[in-house]
Amino acid sequence: MERDRDTDLVLQSLGEDLARADPRLAALLGDLPVRRHRVRTSVVLLLVLTLFAVGLLLAPTIALGATALLLASAAPLAVCWLCAEDPPAAGAP
Repeated sequence: MERDRDTDLVLQSLGEDLARADPRLAALLGDLPVRRHRVRTSVVLLLVLTLFAVGLLLAPTIALGATALLLASAAPLAVCWLCAEDPPAAGAP
């Protein structure tokens, strides 16, 4: 004669002991829903938003820095080009 799992008193007491000792394991083994932590989701969301904001700020910063470096290195060359004398014209005395 086969007994149902719910009617066996030994299994019921073991299940109750397990539920008291480790509720998450009991929930995985039984029909109880597993409680998920929202803290982990919040931390991941905060980290992703922070990295996204840094990515948005970093690209314009790099572009502005590269432009400033280019202008700073080109300024002396531009001054030398403007101060250079024009070669004399072929028909000039």
